[in-house]
Amino acid sequence: MARILRTTLALGCGLLAAQLALAQTAGTTGQAQGQSTADASMQPVQTSTTANAAANVNAQLDAKHAREAIEKRAAKVSAQAKAKAETELTTTADQVNKSASVEGEATVATRLAAEFGMTPDALTAEKKTLDVSWGQLMIAHAIDANTKSGVTVEQLVTMNKDGMGWGQIAAGLGLQLGSVVSSVNAESRVAHGLDKADGHVAAMRGDGARLGGNAGANAGLGVQAGKTNVNAGAGLGVKLNH
Repeated sequence: MARILRTTLALGCGLLAAQLALAQTAGTTGQAQGQSTADASMQPVQTSTTANAAANVNAQLDAKHAREAIEKRAAKVSAQAKAKAETELTTTADQVNKSASVEGEATVATRLAAEFGMTPDALTAEKKTLDVSWGQLMIAHAIDANTKSGVTVEQLVTMNKDGMGWGQIAAGLGLQLGSVVSSVNAESRVAHGLDKADGHVAAMRGDGARLGGNAGANAGLGVQAGKTNVNAGAGLGVKLNH
């Protein structure tokens, strides 16, 4: 009887040990499978993060190269001409900012958005993201619409914030400063509600302009898509639609 009891106990212990071993094996396998699944699910995220980091580096290099090229080209234009253009452009920008303060930002946003082919919400969001005034944003869009360099509105705003004046930027992009002032003045009339937006930014001239150096009639005029701009002084231009 004692022998039978010992045999039964031995068999029970053996079965228990086997069950424990199987449980441990199953747990280890489950953990391995879970880790493998987790690693697989993390791979797309890691790949995306790496790709984004590489894209950011490339964008920074592109912006750096663009700035260096603009500075080099702008150095060939007289400091007096750049300073004069900067003063006039700043005055125009300040006037647009005053209009936004008096008439409301939504009103100015609606006018400029129609001119730049955007929705008011999109333009307002861009202004907020770039942390820039309406006048400065207007200048950046006017230059962006005219240059064939490929620089973006964001890059233009960043360069300006980093200490480059609009006169220097425009000169560095190969734009004639007189036509830049005239174009921006014309667009300011849209912002003020003096002219109706038609979706065509007033043209700038110069080797770096999309229409080339021959666009426009003379130093005081620019023509693009049937639009003529005349610099009427006092920080504003007159935009005539034909």
